[in-house]
Amino acid sequence: MAHQHPPRARARSTAGEWERTAASGVLVTVLAGGAAGRVAPLCGELTLSFLTRLAARYHLGLRDLLAAITETDGRQNVAGMLYPDSEIHLNAQARERVCALSRVPAAVLESALPAWTRAEPHAHYRGGPAGRLTRGDQAVAPWGPACPACTAARTGRHTPARRYLGPQERVCARHRYWLMFLPGTSGLSVPLASCPEVLQAHQRHARLLWRTPEGGQAFDVARAITGAWWHESWTADEDIWPARLEATRPAGADPGWWKTAARDLVTYPETVTLARLLASRLLQQRTGAETRGHTPHRLGELPQLLAELADQLGRPWLAHRLATVTHGPLFTWAHSCVRAHTASDPAARKALWAVHSAHRPRPLSGLLAHAPAADGTPPVPGPAKRLRGHSLQAERAFTQGLAHARAYYDEHGHLAVPKEDTPAGYPLGQWLANTRARHTRMPAHQAAALTALYPWWNAPWSTLWQRIWHQARTHHQTHGPLKPARGFPTTSYNLGEWLYLQCTRYPALHPEQQRLLTHIGIDAAAAAAAAPRRRSSAERFQTGLAHARAFAEVHGNLAAVARATVLDGYPLGQWLANQRNRWHTDRQPLPAARAQALAAIDPWWNPPWHLTWQRSYYRARDAAAGRPLRPERGFDGLDDATTRWLRAQCRAYDQLHPEQQHLLTLIGVTAQTARTAQAPPAAATSRRKPFTPPAPKRTTRPRPGSAKPPRTQQARPTAKSPSVVSPPQRSPKPPTALKPPAAPRSRLGHRPDLIPGFEKALTPRTPPPCT
Repeated sequence: MAHQHPPRARARSTAGEWERTAASGVLVTVLAGGAAGRVAPLCGELTLSFLTRLAARYHLGLRDLLAAITETDGRQNVAGMLYPDSEIHLNAQARERVCALSRVPAAVLESALPAWTRAEPHAHYRGGPAGRLTRGDQAVAPWGPACPACTAARTGRHTPARRYLGPQERVCARHRYWLMFLPGTSGLSVPLASCPEVLQAHQRHARLLWRTPEGGQAFDVARAITGAWWHESWTADEDIWPARLEATRPAGADPGWWKTAARDLVTYPETVTLARLLASRLLQQRTGAETRGHTPHRLGELPQLLAELADQLGRPWLAHRLATVTHGPLFTWAHSCVRAHTASDPAARKALWAVHSAHRPRPLSGLLAHAPAADGTPPVPGPAKRLRGHSLQAERAFTQGLAHARAYYDEHGHLAVPKEDTPAGYPLGQWLANTRARHTRMPAHQAAALTALYPWWNAPWSTLWQRIWHQARTHHQTHGPLKPARGFPTTSYNLGEWLYLQCTRYPALHPEQQRLLTHIGIDAAAAAAAAPRRRSSAERFQTGLAHARAFAEVHGNLAAVARATVLDGYPLGQWLANQRNRWHTDRQPLPAARAQALAAIDPWWNPPWHLTWQRSYYRARDAAAGRPLRPERGFDGLDDATTRWLRAQCRAYDQLHPEQQHLLTLIGVTAQTARTAQAPPAAATSRRKPFTPPAPKRTTRPRPGSAKPPRTQQARPTAKSPSVVSPPQRSPKPPTALKPPAAPRSRLGHRPDLIPGFEKALTPRTPPPCT
């Protein structure tokens, strides 16, 4: 297109026109009528990048163009600071001015610029066009520089541009560029002529996204894994990444700065290879089946997975190094893979591709606070920024819990703390339980601190199992070998039974549990030859006697022990019933020493009468403690149940066992007291209420034609009617004579008139003579 003025003269004319029209607010109209022509956007371009190219087309600065777009009453209505890596959001009025300047319809700009209508900003001044500048790779979607060759071919100019780039768009395969994001700059295009493996990985990445629906999610997980490996200390066996890092380093760039900036570039081939492996359904099934349903404790329990990773990544030494890993994004993926294999529900499948914030690669904006200077001077490192999702309050709480855990470990030698324990007033058991529940989502430094303190703090089995294992290990260190083939003779009964139970379940135990049992001398062969722990009768009796003694200390006797009584998980009621049965039978009699031990706890642990009487006696003794019985007044002052029971004992006093009579004497019920209590107390005379005869009733006649029968009504006394005369009071009846006590009845269970027939039935009959 022809121009009437040379470029310099046209620039001076445009600048002069800007000075004349900026105050009046008609700069947009003047520029739109100029001869700059149409400026088309790039697909996926940042809005601020498009405005930069638009300003260059009009030979203006970006700030001048922003002032023209957002000018309201002579003031620039833009919020935020302008940086090389910023993005801008415009409201509707500002977008209309951009459309007029670029001569591009709004629909085209909306489809090409992802942030064109993302937000409706609220700037400093109300009304009119407005814009808001944002900055950073966390506030804006991931972006990078557009390929300079592609930009020049599409726009006809060498003006740099920035585009929103997905992970698969970081490589320009046609011109062999890596489009790198650098905070504080407009990006960097790195040539890939010396790294053909990056171009090959880009082709595999495209095929992965086309063939596998979960390819994008698998790439995010793989990027988190390789990012974690990148920040670890490299071994001497690693020579691929250092060579690639040196081959791509720009001339004059600081090696330390470039190692941080080129993380995604150098790890890209391994990330794509790892993503293809993780997205393989066959590998997922083999990983889930390899653990036999057990939740993995370390990656060494998945040797097939580690071997496949080492082979595909071309690093044979990697399997040995990853075998001891118990935390991180790869362990979390393997943990979720096993859960998805056993659960087989959509939620478990969704958790397979979840990347927690603690495992995501740290953004470069937090690692590279400043870009290198133009003369090659390395940037000054800024202060370390706190990662998103990491609360300072949570860090302080973890530090406090770790201090208590260290104190507990110094005292007990492990962290298998019961959930309800609160040592030193701190809920350490609950804190550890909560930490175990989120161990796959913990930051790396927290998991490393707990693992360094105690490797089995998040074991996939119960803490009770771990505590008993520590008891067995202490016994093994103190008393020597356990001798499973002889039934663990040197251990206690409970520990021996637990060890034998582990031997019987040895094939089904977790692989790490089997390894722990090997530390105390129980391997597969020893577990197969283990004999059960034989518990002697004397040891069982001592266990029951200890529980009986504990029960008597609380309740004062053993009569309150019912058959269903369980004390601390021990069936005390059934054990005591077995001892009473052995005392009454001769088949397997109770030794006298054991009976004396029980009698020392409670002399009436096995009375010759029913236990119900003994329990009632103890209740009466406790109720009558410190009170006069007053049998002549019917034991008043006591509760109803005790009063009825004492009266019943007084009535049957002569039929009681002598020991029962002795026990009643101890609480004040003697023979004389029983006879006194048998007579009912004298009835106190009281006046009875005067008898009031019922008032006479009157019958009302039905109305003529009514079918209802006559109704009887009670006559109400009126003021004119005489008062009702009460009959004379009756004198109370004289008290009846006291009946003599009943004669003792027979306790044989037979009526006297049936005794002859019973004896006749017992007489043997003489069989008739054989004919």
